[in-house]
Order: sequence, then structure tokens, then C-alpha cells
Amino acid sequence: MNDPPSNNGAFIAKLGAWLQLAQVIGFGGTVIGMMKSFKVLSESGRSDPSILNEAIGGMLISTFIGIALSLIGIVLVIIAITACRYRSAWMFWFLCIYGGLMSFSHFFPFGLFFFIYALVKKDEFLKPQQEVLPPSCSLES
Repeated sequence: MNDPPSNNGAFIAKLGAWLQLAQVIGFGGTVIGMMKSFKVLSESGRSDPSILNEAIGGMLISTFIGIALSLIGIVLVIIAITACRYRSAWMFWFLCIYGGLMSFSHFFPFGLFFFIYALVKKDEFLKPQQEVLPPSCSLES
């Protein structure tokens, strides 16, 4: 008996795409941490490294967490599009736009991979998807 095709990579792809926001939030934490550091520096009137330690530590933690979660998201997207062969129009546009943006950042190799992969597999991503209801959701009695 043939099973209907499933969207086993949809959840992985969506989670990976949403995790890319962690990078932006982490860099926002970096900016806020730098602002706190400069505020502490201006209030103290001297450049004592021990005074800046806490603000700089918080800044580095938010940067690390943001980049780490973003890398996990990149790995999930790669698993979804290669191993699970997840295909949809939104994923094509995500790979093109995000891949193009990442090409100008420290994630250059991943951005280039996403962009080229989307263009090479464009027909697979943009072909009309036939919606198949699982047997438990069938409208027939």
C-alpha cells in the first residue's frame, strides 16, 4: 500500500527559518551592551577595565547565543531541503532572499549555498503542490 507524500520537512524548515531571527536579536543585544559599556565608561570618567567587565560580558553572551541559534537554524534548513527534500514556494523565496543577504555577512558560504541551491532547484520549489489529505483526515466515509 502506497502512503501519501508527507511534509516531513515542513516543521524543520519553518523552525530553521524562524531561528534566523536569533541572529538579529543577538546583534541587538550586542548594540545595547555596547551602549551600556559606553555609558558606564562616561559615568566613571576613567577607563578602568573592571568597571566595563559586566557590560561587555553580557554583550558577548547575547552575541554568542544569537549566532549559535542562527547556526542551528541554518543546519535545520539544510536538513529540510536536502535530506527531507522539502519544497515550497515560500522556501524558494526564503533561500533566495536570505541567501543573498547572508552573502554579505560572516555566513557567506551558507548564503552562497542557499542562493545557488534555490536557483538550481527552482522548478522543484515552484511547481504546484498537490495537496493530499492523510487517511485520517479523509472526507469519505
